[in-house]
Amino acid sequence: MASKLSERDLHVLVAIGRFRMLTRPQVKRWFFADVSEPVVTRFVKRVESAGFVGIERVGGNGMQLLWLTRKGRDFLVGRGACGVDIFPAVGPAAPKDFAHTVAIGDVAAWLVRRDPPPDEVLPAWAMQRYFGGALGVIPDLLALWRPAPARLGAALSVEVDLGTEPLKSVFLPKLLKLDETIRAWFPETENCVLVLVPSQRRAESLRTAAGDSSVRFMIHTFEETIQPVLTSP
Repeated sequence: MASKLSERDLHVLVAIGRFRMLTRPQVKRWFFADVSEPVVTRFVKRVESAGFVGIERVGGNGMQLLWLTRKGRDFLVGRGACGVDIFPAVGPAAPKDFAHTVAIGDVAAWLVRRDPPPDEVLPAWAMQRYFGGALGVIPDLLALWRPAPARLGAALSVEVDLGTEPLKSVFLPKLLKLDETIRAWFPETENCVLVLVPSQRRAESLRTAAGDSSVRFMIHTFEETIQPVLTSP
């Protein structure tokens, strides 16, 4: 069965491992946007039959969740993938992390369809593994564009806010530190922090709390940024 996997199949497996868990709709938008659902179904059956992914439905009959198994991780490493970059799991993300993990996957699937697409999209846990937990602040998602003849390199740090952290005492200081850190990491690139919040009320509260420093961030809601993509045919 492994011999029947395509290059696209391998890329999907790496993304599932890198992002801890992806939903089937995320896989469809990210890698199979231009093909029909039966193509996605055949992919899911191939990798599940090979034992490379685990699959579960939300609530037993909702959308499919896919995570990379240890067998899948070993297979990818044997094919030359970086083991540090891949997160094998035994089930979906834990309940306390579930909504945040799904939201980060939604943002990644949205980012890679931009024009031009980023050359790298890294979730926080991949960066934590790269740096052995030595970094003081890490974005939920980091998108990188290499320099090109017509443009500078660019770094977009994305912070996915679910409205659970106090703004003034926790979330805003983290954003300011993140902005400072990213500018130090990538001094010769265009860089920006994109903050995605769950509501216009949260966005306005954050802008008010940030004051003049809000010019350093792009603050948008999921509804105006990501949701139109998630609900498009």
